[in-house]
Amino acid sequence: MDKPDWYCDEVIPRRVEVDAVLETESVLAFRPPIPGFGREHVIVVPKQHVRSLLELDAASGAHLLEVVQVVAKAVVERHGGCQVLTTLGDEQHNRHLHLHIAVGDGVARFVPRK
Repeated sequence: MDKPDWYCDEVIPRRVEVDAVLETESVLAFRPPIPGFGREHVIVVPKQHVRSLLELDAASGAHLLEVVQVVAKAVVERHGGCQVLTTLGDEQHNRHLHLHIAVGDGVARFVPRK
């Protein structure tokens, strides 16, 4: 397992206080204690350690995506839209799969080519 893993070490065992949005037996969706970006920011993680999207098995992925859909739908209803984002490889700051559902400033934006 990669260390440090903020999600396995702090969030999932609740050593740090987070605002749980939705929790199942295998997935946790929460607002982080320090806002990451945007007007609304929810992080969705599998409770079992999965290093990245590239290592996620199909069955776990299906359930994870169901949770993302439920949370994203509620965010869209409140704000009119959102982004769902994950990072891989050198872009991944924590080696535990996590998906961001975010709205507003600081969220990735498409920049058309000139």
